[in-house]
Amino acid sequence: MADREILNKIDGIEISGLLADLVSIPSYESEQKISQYIARRLDRIGVSYEFTQVAPGRQNLIASTGTGEKSLIFNSHMDTVPPGNMENWNHPPLKLTVDGGELFGLGACDAKGSLASMLTAFELLACNSSLLNGRLILQAVCCEETRARGTLAETRRGIVADAAIIGEPTELVSMIGHKGVLGLSVTVSGKAAHASSPHEGVNAISGMARLIKALDDLAEDISARSAPIFGNASLVVTQIQGGKASNVVPDECTITLDRRLVPGETLDDARSEILALIDQQKALDPALIISVRENIGIKPCRISLDEPIVEVVKDSVAQVRGIKQEVSGFTACCDMWCLMEKSHIPTMILGPGKLSMAHKTDEYISMDELSEAAKIYAAIALNWLQ
Repeated sequence: MADREILNKIDGIEISGLLADLVSIPSYESEQKISQYIARRLDRIGVSYEFTQVAPGRQNLIASTGTGEKSLIFNSHMDTVPPGNMENWNHPPLKLTVDGGELFGLGACDAKGSLASMLTAFELLACNSSLLNGRLILQAVCCEETRARGTLAETRRGIVADAAIIGEPTELVSMIGHKGVLGLSVTVSGKAAHASSPHEGVNAISGMARLIKALDDLAEDISARSAPIFGNASLVVTQIQGGKASNVVPDECTITLDRRLVPGETLDDARSEILALIDQQKALDPALIISVRENIGIKPCRISLDEPIVEVVKDSVAQVRGIKQEVSGFTACCDMWCLMEKSHIPTMILGPGKLSMAHKTDEYISMDELSEAAKIYAAIALNWLQ
């Protein structure tokens, strides 16, 4: 098991200060300043690194420490969703605020908390690399919130490793997979007319209203499908746009759909089910033209309980927290599928914070979980690379 003495050194590291620095750097449009910040930290301890350019202002930072045949990836993302209307925040989104043992700030939970804890463990082990019998690889990636482009860029470069840990908010519960997601844009096209003569037009919003009702009925059926540890499948309308002016019969209306898949469901089946329902609506009103565009399609993903990394992670969590927990499933989606599907790297998801706080105003993370997460990450690396 990992040396308790080295894990105890984490108690003397102010991880909340590191998280404060990360939160203060906006990264919903560009991660460049965050990657440069991490690079300066690694320069101070003599760890080499490289950048992978993904798009203008969007880049990954990749570093490694230790030598040997065995390897482990720490992967967490630098980007966040936008803060939205900052006046809706009780705590300033770009300044870490301590309140009752909790740390508030944009990205504190998703996933700068995981990144801060991973970076803390990585730096500690880089300064004690003789304890590692293998390579520990840090991937601070961009664009996770926009179709996993950062981690995908590393898989295209041919990244290989024996196992990986993705840092996402799991409340420090070890997770062996995530749900899939199918994102669609659906547009109903009608015919414009003056609002004083609606019979001369075809109202796209009215047509869309009927379609939404049918989709809501389908969503009820879908929500009854479940998979052990992953919860229920889902379908929800998340956005709507339509109409040109208050005195014009609308000739177009567009919605976006978010369909979450549990293991056992396929993208093809999920797609076909929605398209079949749309065909039914077309048949009911031939005057409407309905078109569909796919925005994202990620399969559900999980690893076998027989993978060696599963026991190592469970044992490492038990070593730090004193309890051997059962594994669970991540009910959202993350970059795990990239490493599994594209690079065939057995991967688990684990990090501080509650998923229920992600993408919300006044996002927060527990100060205690930050420290525990860093210890768990260090223990996993030491136990895997022994």
